Amino acid sequence: MTLSYAQIESLFHQYRDELTRRLAMMVNSRDTAADLVQETYLRLLGLAEKQVVEQPRALLHRIATNLAIDHVRKDKSRLHVDDSMDAAMAIPSHAPSQERALEGKQRFQRFLQSTEHLPPRTREAFLLYRVYGYTYPEIAERMKISESGVEKLLMRALDQFCRAAEASDDDE
Repeated sequence: MTLSYAQIESLFHQYRDELTRRLAMMVNSRDTAADLVQETYLRLLGLAEKQVVEQPRALLHRIATNLAIDHVRKDKSRLHVDDSMDAAMAIPSHAPSQERALEGKQRFQRFLQSTEHLPPRTREAFLLYRVYGYTYPEIAERMKISESGVEKLLMRALDQFCRAAEASDDDE
């Protein structure tokens, strides 16, 4: 039998509480259950116009159950996304802030400028030691000088850097 609007309204009043209780247990919320019951009746209205409804109560329960299952699925995926976002936000970022990155870039520029002012052999010894990680004996062998010569060159470089740093502090 096809259902009239009056019959559907009567079914709504007759089974509303029963469906609300059932859905409330499924979705853990009486308010959500009430919304789903409303949606159930809207769906029944759409179906009743198009097809014959043999067992209206069974159809109501089937529609309501399907809506509740869909709601729970969406809720779980939403929770999963929310949990993922919370987890991602809780992971501390090891990337420097923009200010620190700019500071580092400026410091590196000052370092490069400072090395440009070093005499060529002093610069070579310093870069081999600090940038490339060579040891004193390796630098001595490469530059064909003694280890104490390497030490003197590195001391000169350090001394020049300290003077340059003091001068830049005085400028600021």
